[in-house]
Amino acid sequence: MAMPPLAHSPAKRRTTATVYARPAPMLDINEHVPGTVEPWEAIAPVRPDTPHVRALRFLDLGGDLVSGVLIIAGGVFAYGIARGL
Repeated sequence: MAMPPLAHSPAKRRTTATVYARPAPMLDINEHVPGTVEPWEAIAPVRPDTPHVRALRFLDLGGDLVSGVLIIAGGVFAYGIARGL
């Protein structure tokens, strides 16, 4: 009984001509046609204003404030200890 070859067969290479010969995909219904979007609309950040997003912004701001207070208080405390020595 013959054993099948253990080595993997080499992958078939596709030429670039076959890749570019395919038709372009159709645009989705909600996509704009290229060139119809104003430049500022293409780069303007759009943040949804939902309770979940507001909560994350509040937690982010709260964390920044707490870490700032801890860094400043730690520096003042360390300066007080260093001056007392």
